[in-house]
Amino acid sequence: MRVRVSAVFEQGNEILCMKYIYGGKEVFSIPGGGVDKDIPLHEAIKEEWKNELGVKLDIGDIILVGEAPASKRHPQTLHIVFAAEEVHGTPKVRPDSTHSLDVVWLPIDKLKHSPLYPDIGKQLYEYFKDGRQRSIEFIRNCMERGYW
Repeated sequence: MRVRVSAVFEQGNEILCMKYIYGGKEVFSIPGGGVDKDIPLHEAIKEEWKNELGVKLDIGDIILVGEAPASKRHPQTLHIVFAAEEVHGTPKVRPDSTHSLDVVWLPIDKLKHSPLYPDIGKQLYEYFKDGRQRSIEFIRNCMERGYW
């Protein structure tokens, strides 16, 4: 199973997305990427944002976890979506590290109907409209006391 981490940054009732064109259609992605073996999740997100957008960020709790079933073209993927609490710098697409065409600020009110990867627009819309009440605590080391 592939694991992909991403972070949602909201500012002024808009979230930061990356714009792509797939099949002639505009598609938006929550910034993030796959996690390599033995890389902590927070490090993977920070590295993706640094490489693809040229910024540093502070990461909060998990907003949601979702599974994408395997298809002919893609392996089964576990998506873990964190809140980005603070972004340091101005996000700009770095073409040497991504195929994204641009950075887009997508209005929260349009999330339910926008083509988003992963396909969590409806859930993000509800999360923001509910006042961000549904985050899940992220435990960096759930084996810390070594009982096993």
